[in-house]
Amino acid sequence: MGNLRDLSLKTSYHKGRDDIAEEFLLPCLARATSYDRAVGYFRSSVFVISWPALRDFVRRGGVMRVLCSQVLGADDITSLEKGYGARAEAALRDRFVAEVRSLLDDDVLREPAQVLAALVATGVLELQIAILPEANRQSSGRIFHDKLGIISDDERNRIIFKGSMNETWSGLAADGNLESIDVAASWLGARDLQRVEVEVAYFTDLWANEYPTVLVRPFPDVARDELVRAADPDWEGTVERLLSSQDQSSGVPDARGRSLRPHQAAGLASWEANGRRGILAFATGSGKTFTAITAIREALRRNEVPLVVVPDRVLFGQWYREIAETTADVEPRILRAGAGHSRWREHLRIWTARGTRRRLVLATVQTASSDDFTSRLAGGEHLFLVADEVHRLGSSQNRRLLNDGLFGPRLGLSATPERAGDGDGTAAILDFFGGILEPRYTLADAVRDGVLTRYFYRPHTLTLSDDEHAEWNTLSAEAARLRAMAASGSIQGVEQRLQMVLIRRARIVKNAAAKVPLAVRVMEAEYRPGQRWIIYCDNALQLQQISGALEERSIRNLPFHSAMEGDRDETLRWLSERGGVVVAIKCLDEGVDLPTVSHALILASSKNPREFIQRRGRVLRVAPGKALAYIHDAIVLPPVDNDVSVGPDPITAGELARAIEFAESADNPSAASDLREIAVDAGIDWRTFQTTGYEDGE
Repeated sequence: MGNLRDLSLKTSYHKGRDDIAEEFLLPCLARATSYDRAVGYFRSSVFVISWPALRDFVRRGGVMRVLCSQVLGADDITSLEKGYGARAEAALRDRFVAEVRSLLDDDVLREPAQVLAALVATGVLELQIAILPEANRQSSGRIFHDKLGIISDDERNRIIFKGSMNETWSGLAADGNLESIDVAASWLGARDLQRVEVEVAYFTDLWANEYPTVLVRPFPDVARDELVRAADPDWEGTVERLLSSQDQSSGVPDARGRSLRPHQAAGLASWEANGRRGILAFATGSGKTFTAITAIREALRRNEVPLVVVPDRVLFGQWYREIAETTADVEPRILRAGAGHSRWREHLRIWTARGTRRRLVLATVQTASSDDFTSRLAGGEHLFLVADEVHRLGSSQNRRLLNDGLFGPRLGLSATPERAGDGDGTAAILDFFGGILEPRYTLADAVRDGVLTRYFYRPHTLTLSDDEHAEWNTLSAEAARLRAMAASGSIQGVEQRLQMVLIRRARIVKNAAAKVPLAVRVMEAEYRPGQRWIIYCDNALQLQQISGALEERSIRNLPFHSAMEGDRDETLRWLSERGGVVVAIKCLDEGVDLPTVSHALILASSKNPREFIQRRGRVLRVAPGKALAYIHDAIVLPPVDNDVSVGPDPITAGELARAIEFAESADNPSAASDLREIAVDAGIDWRTFQTTGYEDGE
């Protein structure tokens, strides 16, 4: 079929305008004899897409070398780095055996995995693993995430490509993630040749484990043997059948989401390797619910009884609908407890007993943590606990559910499992669930991978009025006096009095007078008919003030809150279909899905790091036609000339610090530079305040 020089190549390919698989990768592989790939994630389902060209590649004696990441815990990495022999081998073995088993156990990925196994068994495909030692990682959960491809033919022509694309279904498929790559070829001039030579040398060093700051290890023999045992002897026929099935369904993945995203599959493999215990720390909108339901489906097949615990009525309803729709084929019976469902008492013990009938319990955390509920559970290794927003279980009331004797497998879900200002509660959660699983999947990761929408971030800094500032100083002085009394331990109840003073002081920021005119300025300057806006307020009074001020300027808006008159669902439907402005309280905290909203103005103050990220992250949900989100944020600066307080206020300083972190992942990172300059001027070391805050009363 000729060589690589016969191809007419673009300098770059962008999914949406270009079909990267059909226009670039497949024609290249049809002429290639070797394919080297360094990539963040690698899944066997990619071969279903690559097969039309891969078949000839294999028959020509082509060879692939793939270097991909595997996220390990800090102790495992230390073992590898320091050469702890058996301990290091065990770490790799356990993680990769779990990964292989997760592929082979998945109803949809099983056959593609058997194709991968055949390629490994026949020597067509060689895998190695890239690991970042702890000493070189800037933050927990950072992984090898380079994305380089090198394609060569038998005349030593070479093409290199680099970009966002992973070697996965969603990376290559036309209806998958939005991806792009840049391309260079060895015969297209001196500059392209130089780029090719640099990248070939880079990959060669990586493959030989000679590149600084990266550990490269071969795929463990025990995991390779497990994979090879599953090799499909008729793998060519299997792939052709899969391709035929793909054509019939227009290439759309199963509606129930059976194609896990790479971070979801990695999280479940890590959970399996950790004895089916652990917490998935996945960003809002990155698929925690579906990941957990995948584990629930497997538990039902094992005749285990899942108990799903959720924090409130809204999520209770969402989970019930999701479970009912996505487990219909295995037909579990679902017992609901809480959120208005009270008949569970007469059924719970029998429902949770070990047996062969498929049963599942869905409960609110308030009900599940009660003595009435836990005393009726038929506990044991067959009872599988799934806790959504698992940080809620760390409160003194809810900790009663954390009973080792009641549960076997356990899976926690939260974007930020650590409880702000509550070390004891955090420790209780981590101890019970077995720690936070790697990889963590942050909001920045989700934006990078196209799981969430890219965004522009516009923070607007505000200061307190003179009267507000004076009241702030008075309350700060009172807080300082109460802290001194608390330190002496001489007076009972002083801690509660101090807490009330700090709450009163926090309300000054929440109700800062400058927020209303800011809302008017932003909307007059930015709002255009047809856009979909949410203005997120702290309280009903603020909502009324802003709604009225906008109406005076002919900007029509609708209120949205728990006590509103009218149909809340209809309000959101109106916003989604027609566009406009909704002025809201709490909807971004309650789990309401607002994917079509492209603009937000957030006036509510966040004393909790989790609140801050959740509110902004909900606006980043992906929706058709939504290329970017625009988030305007009111940041009240902490008073700096208060001579009675010691250092900056931790709550307002914490919000400024979190705004800096959020700005760093925006498409306009200059916002972060501006905020860092403000922090320096205010004498705030913002890095020390990123996790400052405290939990709401629960």
